[in-house]
Amino acid sequence: MEKAELAIIGGGPGGISAAVEAAGSGVNVTILDENARIGGQIFRQLEKGFTLTNPEAMGRDYQKSVDLFRQFKKVASRINYLNHATVWGIFDDHRIAYGRNGKSKTIEYKNLVIASGAYDRPVPFPGWTLPGVLTAGGAQNLVKNQRILPGKKILLAGTGPLQLVVAHQLIQAGADIAAILEVGDVKGMWLKLMQGMWGNWGYAGDGLRYVQTIHKAGVPIMQNHIITRANGNQHVEEAVIARVDKDWRVIHGTQKSLKVDTVCLGYGLVTSTELTRLAQCDHTYDSGLGGYVPVRSETMETSQKGIFAVGDGAGVAGSQVALTEGQIAGIAVVQALGRASGAEQKKTLAGLQKKLARHHRLRQVLDDISRPRPGLYELAEDETIICRCEDITFKQIKPLIQKEGIKAKDIKRRTRVGMGSCGGRMCGPILIELLRNLGMQVSKQPDGLNVRPPVKPVSLGVLAGAGDNQ
Repeated sequence: MEKAELAIIGGGPGGISAAVEAAGSGVNVTILDENARIGGQIFRQLEKGFTLTNPEAMGRDYQKSVDLFRQFKKVASRINYLNHATVWGIFDDHRIAYGRNGKSKTIEYKNLVIASGAYDRPVPFPGWTLPGVLTAGGAQNLVKNQRILPGKKILLAGTGPLQLVVAHQLIQAGADIAAILEVGDVKGMWLKLMQGMWGNWGYAGDGLRYVQTIHKAGVPIMQNHIITRANGNQHVEEAVIARVDKDWRVIHGTQKSLKVDTVCLGYGLVTSTELTRLAQCDHTYDSGLGGYVPVRSETMETSQKGIFAVGDGAGVAGSQVALTEGQIAGIAVVQALGRASGAEQKKTLAGLQKKLARHHRLRQVLDDISRPRPGLYELAEDETIICRCEDITFKQIKPLIQKEGIKAKDIKRRTRVGMGSCGGRMCGPILIELLRNLGMQVSKQPDGLNVRPPVKPVSLGVLAGAGDNQ
């Protein structure tokens, strides 16, 4: 069995930052990463064989990642980086089970940092399963990693600053964008937004640059608008849009159609908490941070001693927050292992906490704008698919959702919703929001679908070899 003083799950900004901090103080670090190379989604590197000719087209985040990768290389000799490693279980005796190269292995850790990231919020509406409808993250992956445009005529629909980032990247790559729909009330929050920007000038500069690119390309930004339907036979051919009120409910009589072949949805992110839940960490619900998030101390430690959670998997807040949280967790591990001088580390931690507070001030304003409202989950019609894996429609679950005291796991038992290969990652967050919209109480601990190993799809061969440690 492999052993590590610090095991890190996830090779994105938070995981890398924690590894650099800990390894720099002599800690034995192992990173388990599903990807081929470090960086995660936001700092994703090009695959081998691709050459970067225009860094501007990759966005500012790519440029920010260069310094982090440089730091990683300095301490790489003290880091055991395992790529293509799918963690499928965390167990009570400080063991992690993962699959790699067709084999199942285990690693025993003294401290654990979970940097599991987040994924695009699924929003069901008529036509959302048509080819040509994809998420903002999917569009980013195509453009940044494969240099492929997702379509010829593109509509962006959603909320938040990620919309501007994706639009900027698509335009730089030569895309034709029909419009950007912002469902949130940005104008109504303008003063608070400016106050949140104070001290966060990097974010402000990035935002202005993205808006300038969009305006220069002649792309309209339609505030308080939402997509209500995607039409087409075998592929998206048309998008129906409409104005919305403060609760994101459609204002009838404002619908109109746009001829597009691609729809990119960006309604924020959902935290990937399967691993923190599997580790039996306490969670609380915050719709602005992406749903259920682990409860943490100032040092990013969860309710389970020695287990830390950082980055978007612990609350969606962006790459800069992930970097800072990772550094804090790394320092906490160094202290726990007795490898640091108290006074120096306290001073560093104080500065990092101050930096986090500044980021969170802006984040709270953005959350107020983009926090999901009831109307977002009222778009589904009877025949709209809710569970894509099992083809479960809204009509099939609607009578159950309206029953008093019903929970997501009860609906799963009766309809098979959430029993597909995605493990409920798509339909689970939808069920929680549908239950909330109908007045059901959401408990502090996760009331969603149960989490059990394997939390990620792995082959039977991997599971069969779970005890051989080869």
